[in-house]
Amino acid sequence: MKNYNCLSILLLLPLMLLAACDKKTNALCNQISLDIPFTAKLDETWCLDNWKIRFGPFLEDSRCNVPGIECIWAGRYVMGATIDNNGETVQDTFYAVGDWRDTLYSGPYQVILNKVFPETRPTTDQLDPSAYSFEIIVKK
Repeated sequence: MKNYNCLSILLLLPLMLLAACDKKTNALCNQISLDIPFTAKLDETWCLDNWKIRFGPFLEDSRCNVPGIECIWAGRYVMGATIDNNGETVQDTFYAVGDWRDTLYSGPYQVILNKVFPETRPTTDQLDPSAYSFEIIVKK
């Protein structure tokens, strides 16, 4: 009986290791279509051929977007991004002021932060970063 338990463990161990390796090498990467807006969230990775972008970290939301409050300045939305252009990794920052839009340039691509959601907040308190999403457009 002991031999069968050992044999079972020896047979299952390579399968478990193979499954664990498979998860690490096949990281989730959402596919981008050029010129078509998509909605992304912080910590998501999006890919186009040998080019990928990971959104985050969230850095600041000081937008004046709370109904019923008068502001002396428009504020800004600031978010980091990590871009891998065929093995060359660069960190950059979306710095959206006024209309909450900004564009990053990487290799042959323009990455446009087109909208930030939620468009309005119920209070001036910071939201949890997981509450944010944003519309992105990638152009060549």
